[in-house]
Amino acid sequence: MVLSEAIAAAVLVVSTAAGAPAGGVVPGLTGPAALAAAGAAADHFRALTPARVARAHDELHDAWGIFFNDNASSGLRATHTVLDITASGGDYVYAPTALPPGNACIELTTAYTPDGPKLWAWDWCGGRDTIGKLVDMDATFTATYTTTVNGHRVYSMDEHRTSTTANTWTVYLMNYRTHAWDVFYTSSGNKDIPGSSWDFFEIYTASGSYCHDLGGKTIEASGVKVSQNGAWVPAAPGNSSLAAPPSGGAFDCPSMTFGVVHPNDDWTAVDGPQQR
Repeated sequence: MVLSEAIAAAVLVVSTAAGAPAGGVVPGLTGPAALAAAGAAADHFRALTPARVARAHDELHDAWGIFFNDNASSGLRATHTVLDITASGGDYVYAPTALPPGNACIELTTAYTPDGPKLWAWDWCGGRDTIGKLVDMDATFTATYTTTVNGHRVYSMDEHRTSTTANTWTVYLMNYRTHAWDVFYTSSGNKDIPGSSWDFFEIYTASGSYCHDLGGKTIEASGVKVSQNGAWVPAAPGNSSLAAPPSGGAFDCPSMTFGVVHPNDDWTAVDGPQQR
């Protein structure tokens, strides 16, 4: 059963961040309205899943980033880039997209679509397998939920298990106006997709147009942490894996360069030479 976001905010008893209290609820679309707003971006995202679970990809569906050990933790934190780009040519970029270890069943996805940048919670809980909540990453969103890290506009996310009884998970975003964690989405139930969990760069490309859309920009996941035994620890070789950076050509974008800033808690995808 899906818990309401208002209830989730009211019953939060676990501190989500040292010095950062629980806040309100992130405004956005839910249910059929969220799915309608995502349009074909949701259809292509759903189609990617069998390849992601099997770590097998073809020329249209490819991904790279951090894979977590399923038993490593009961939560994930990360800071993710936000870009003001619109996808073209039938291409979609889902980056970063994050599914925590520990049987988490909500995948927080930064999606660049023909209708502009979106942030959605994909609900893999209890057979739902659809978008649970969606927000436009517009000027209102960036003014409230983003800051600057490493020279890039970013949001900070926290997803962790908030009840073991029903495998309940809650996603939070840092509200940089109030310096509190606002509830983004909550859901419960069995995790519907087996195997790995991740934080990575992912595309659906039909034409390679996304390469031009990125226009020299950087996508980064930094400060990636997992929750182990009640403490947040950086993603590292002991709790995750991060393969050697692939070539941009493997993603139909020869100008793309991938980099590991620090193993395994900071990766970048740059349309052009790495700047660091």
